[in-house]
Formats: sequence, C-alpha cells, structure tokens
Amino acid sequence: MITAKAFREYAHQTQPFDIHLADGRASHVRHGEHIVVEPGGRMFLLWEPDGGFELFNLTGVTSVESGHAKPNR
Repeated sequence: MITAKAFREYAHQTQPFDIHLADGRASHVRHGEHIVVEPGGRMFLLWEPDGGFELFNLTGVTSVESGHAKPNR
C-alpha cells in the first residue's frame, strides 16, 4: 500500500504513470493534474480523458509505476 503523502507526490508529476490496484486493474494517469487525493488521504479521484472520473480507495493501490508513456486509448 502507498501512503497518501507519497501518492500526493505523484500528483505533482508531469510524466505519465500507472496505478496498479489490488483487484488486478491498472489505470493510466497521463498527468498528475488528473488525480486529486481527498484531505483525509483515504480516497482519490481520477479524471479520465473522456471527461468521466473514477473514485478509488487508496488502500487498494498496490503500486505506482512511472515513466511509461502509453498510446492514446
């Protein structure tokens, strides 16, 4: 599990990164501005390229992998 503090540091990145979840899913983040960690540090919001969003529990994040540009999906 990643801490809220460490995850907030990713939110300041300009490089893309991937969030891997405990249920096996992964989400690609094109820019750190596309995520917002709630003040309590338990949940975060991911804005998707199509204008939608997903809400995640930070305890479900197993890893964050940076530096891998992905093609547009």
